[in-house]
Amino acid sequence: MSFLKAPKFENPSMVAAWPGMGYLAKTSIDYLRRQLRTELFAEIIQYQSAIIYEDGVINLPVIRHRFYSSPRGNVILCVGDAQPSTSEEAYRLASKVIDVAQRCNVRRIYTMAAYPDEYYETPGVFGIATNEELIDFLKEHDIEIIEGEGVINGLNGLLIGAGKARGIEGVCLLGQIKYVNIPQLRSSKVVLETLAGLLEVRIDTIMLEERAKRIEGRIRRRLERYQKRQIREQKELKKPGYIR
Repeated sequence: MSFLKAPKFENPSMVAAWPGMGYLAKTSIDYLRRQLRTELFAEIIQYQSAIIYEDGVINLPVIRHRFYSSPRGNVILCVGDAQPSTSEEAYRLASKVIDVAQRCNVRRIYTMAAYPDEYYETPGVFGIATNEELIDFLKEHDIEIIEGEGVINGLNGLLIGAGKARGIEGVCLLGQIKYVNIPQLRSSKVVLETLAGLLEVRIDTIMLEERAKRIEGRIRRRLERYQKRQIREQKELKKPGYIR
């Protein structure tokens, strides 16, 4: 763990995200980082349990988890390059992130995760929290609470659990996604707008909307080509054969 600068904070909120399904969390926090014009102030460096090589020359890959401060010092962003490969590594990393949060007097941690589910037109955003007071807070912002039991895998869920164990409250926002391996930029946009409302910050999501339209257009064209190919193949199968 290394601190590059020592910015001043007064009970800020922390938003943390690592790559996950639909690239929702990582896309969202990278966009938020640029919108808030944040500045790097600390990082955690981890090494993989493997090496990479090219033309016989090896290199030890590094995974970085960076911390950024907003200009007003009221929001800290934690942006991870990759998820740890084991649950033990994930818990150790979560503990280190909480160390930073406590050092910076963070009062609340927000994370984001994907919620695979079919939706029409606009994806929904759901919430879970570490206490009943936060549940009421989410309801006041018209965020639907997920009922029943469920699991959130990875650091985007584990971090708020680790924070709760050490006295920091937390919220996880879950955005509906249709595809797990394709960037879900429309879902990211909706989650970001919801998060901005909770943080009381202003962000412009126009560029995210434009990128979402381009990706959705490509997906739609691929589906249309696939459907046309299926129709052609079905017609070919229905043609009468020749009897010799």
